[in-house]
Amino acid sequence: EVDNMYEKLKNEMRRKEITVYRLAKMSKIASQDLYNALNGKKAMFPNWKKRIAEALETDVESLFEEQNAEV
Repeated sequence: EVDNMYEKLKNEMRRKEITVYRLAKMSKIASQDLYNALNGKKAMFPNWKKRIAEALETDVESLFEEQNAEV
């Protein structure tokens, strides 16, 4: 489950050729924190999700569909 949690985000990063380090800088999140969150070792905070979506020029719902699934 955790492995697939951020699959859409990882695919979008690959599509736009953005590394974890670059995304961390763009979204003002410590790269180690972002890496750990993507690998299920740290919580992905709502404000992080918003900043990541903005950095990738997309909306939160399309990147993090698990939010909708829990409603």
